[in-house]
Amino acid sequence: MIFPEKKIGILGGGQLGKMLCIAAAPWHLKIAVLDKDPSFPAAPYCTEFVKGDFSEYDDVMNFGKDLDIITIEIEGVNSKALHDLKKMGKAVFPDPEFLDIVKDKGRQNQFYRVHRLPTTRFSSFDQLTKLKEKVDNGDWKFPFVWKSRFEGYDGRGVAIVKSDDELNSLPKGACLIEELVDIEKELAIIVCRNENGEKSVYGAVEMVFHEANLLDQLESPANIDPAIEHKMKEIAFELVDSVDYRGILAIEFFLDKKGNLLINEVAPRPHNSGHHTIECCPCSQYEQLIRMILNLPPGDTTSTQQGIMFNLLGHPDYSGQAKIEGFQQALNTKNVHLHWYGKPQTRPMRKMGHVVVAGENRKEILSTAEDLKKKIIIKS
Repeated sequence: MIFPEKKIGILGGGQLGKMLCIAAAPWHLKIAVLDKDPSFPAAPYCTEFVKGDFSEYDDVMNFGKDLDIITIEIEGVNSKALHDLKKMGKAVFPDPEFLDIVKDKGRQNQFYRVHRLPTTRFSSFDQLTKLKEKVDNGDWKFPFVWKSRFEGYDGRGVAIVKSDDELNSLPKGACLIEELVDIEKELAIIVCRNENGEKSVYGAVEMVFHEANLLDQLESPANIDPAIEHKMKEIAFELVDSVDYRGILAIEFFLDKKGNLLINEVAPRPHNSGHHTIECCPCSQYEQLIRMILNLPPGDTTSTQQGIMFNLLGHPDYSGQAKIEGFQQALNTKNVHLHWYGKPQTRPMRKMGHVVVAGENRKEILSTAEDLKKKIIIKS
């Protein structure tokens, strides 16, 4: 045994949980996973699968009471249970107080404002009627970006609002509106920090989004001025130091047409924008999280090769038992890495896997990625 054995639990058994379990295997760590169904991606790769609902207080408490460390792969977990588990002496990553901030996009943006971190102009509301009053008073003018304050992810809970009719069609609950940014690029960076305050950061990546607001393609490294990347890293370190953060944190940025960096939002867990680190860095984001929660030194975040990552999304016209076309073409192509999550059922735009095309020549790997995106299709 290379360090004292710790019982580690993950709330969520999706693809991020699966990749966390795989990253823990070389060190023979025991990983328990809590989720609703043993058909979920992480179940075959953890050492213990517990059937339950991570949004339910009792399920999370029963799962966590015999563990030493609890972490997450999704934000929609029961925060009250995590607060109580922390009071019992359990190590919880991310800290429940910070998770509460992240789960509420209104509080999240206010956090940036309080800590003087760059973000867009915004207003937060407890209900849609309050937002309509601001529009009627002329305090906000169309167009603007509307976001649900709670539970929006993977393109859900976000809309560009251009008229009263579009405004009236929105959900009536708590929301956030933001100024519509004239975006040059969408960027992301992943930072890590352990209990000792040791931290490191991966190189910046550029993100291209699907029409459904899902990440379609990621390019590493981002094609930006080195000064922009340096500023992103400075902001990342300032953010995690400001809250004594422990774990890994993905930070999404807008780069506007004037060269300004603005924080869009953060994810206190492994993230789509770090999938490529498995093939393109000595230490993946998944191993990095394990290092951080065990208070080990940060792993090497150097990029050893360039990478293009694209998501494999369920075809818009198919729902049912998942089938993949183009698998053979991917395996026949040099330095192409296909990750199939193992979800038995496909539906339109569901994340079913991802592909990383790696190499030294950006033009060549971009061309290969574009070719494979046409050939790999998820049907039923």
